[in-house]
Formats: sequence, C-alpha cells, structure tokens
Amino acid sequence: MHLIRVGFTKEQEACYISHLDLQRVIQRALKKAEIPTWYTQGFNPHVYLTFALPLSLGQSSTCETFDYKTEAEFDSETVYYKLNEALPRGIRVYDVHPAVMDPNVITYARYLVRFTGDSAEITQKLEAFRTLSEAIVYKKTKKGTQKPVDLMEHLVKWSAEPTEEGVLLDLTLPAGNQFSLNPDFIIAYLAENYGIDPFEVSICRTAVYNAEFENFV
Repeated sequence: MHLIRVGFTKEQEACYISHLDLQRVIQRALKKAEIPTWYTQGFNPHVYLTFALPLSLGQSSTCETFDYKTEAEFDSETVYYKLNEALPRGIRVYDVHPAVMDPNVITYARYLVRFTGDSAEITQKLEAFRTLSEAIVYKKTKKGTQKPVDLMEHLVKWSAEPTEEGVLLDLTLPAGNQFSLNPDFIIAYLAENYGIDPFEVSICRTAVYNAEFENFV
C-alpha cells in the first residue's frame, strides 16, 4: 500500500470552492483520470482521501496537499499530467510524491495578505496594530464555546511592504491540530478597529511548515 501526496494550487475562482465540494472535485478527478485508488471498507466504500490543512473559503493557496492510497505501482509524472487534465481551472497539481511527513507535525502556515488602497494610510494602520500590547478576539472551540485569543501572542512572523496597489503583508501564524489561527481574525480586527475594508484584502497561503520551519512534504 502506497500513501501518495499531491501538491496543488487553489487560485482564481477555485478559491470559492468549499472544502466539502473540493473533496468531491478531487474524487471525481481521480476517477476521471483513471488513477488507481484504494477504497475504504464497509457498507459505503469511498476513496481514501485526506487533506492536511483545509483552506478557508475565499482564500487562495499555492501549497495545498491531499493524500490518497493505492495498492498499484504509480508513476508520479503520469499522475501529474492525468490529474491536471481532469481538474477544473484554478486547481493545478504541481507535485506528486510518496508522503513523507505526518500531518500532525504541521505547526505554522505562511500567508501573503494583499491590501489594496493608499499604501501610506494602510501602512500607518498596520503599524498602529502591530504596536498594540494586546488584541483580543473570540475563537469558537470544538465544543461551541467562545474562547478569547490575544492576536499579539500568535504573530510568529510579520513583514509589511508597500506596493503600487497598496501593501503586501508577509504573515506566519500557528497552524495544525494543537492550535490554528486563521488570518481572517486579523483582517476582521483591522476592519472593526482601523477601518480596513475587508473586501479590499486578499489572502494567499504560500507555505506550510513543521516546528523547525521545514516545508511540509
């Protein structure tokens, strides 16, 4: 039995495909491409398919992965070309290889956040936010309760650079099973407290790391 990891991008209009629908898209693509896959046992067998770190609706990514199992020998190049022929626009496979790391090692995720507008004004607001001693938001737990989270404690890496269109924020946040912070929380806080227009902000995940900041493979 082989566990195969497929790296893919999720961009353009594909960023509005929900995670549940994405699972269906990938299952259909595997079937259409005639990729040999292992099915779960039981009364309702289905393709074994797992995603390491599901992406939020509306966000794009250049570093997504999914795993599937197969009992057949596989050729990474064949899987690469066949899947890309079967996938819709905005979802492109860029790598196929046997899985190396366990998803449980995922600790951080890196994002590029683009703010459109007056770069000087946006920079000033971001700098004002960055100097706060605390910034409390409320994150829903698995039990349905609201837990206070201080954003300032979880800004692992932060670097803002003015551009012709606005400001580009390079942001690294905790991610994974232990604790995960979605950049949407930061955008919502900036919108509520600094007048940042969330509709003028785009988020792209560019890397997923383990605790040593090694790329997840």
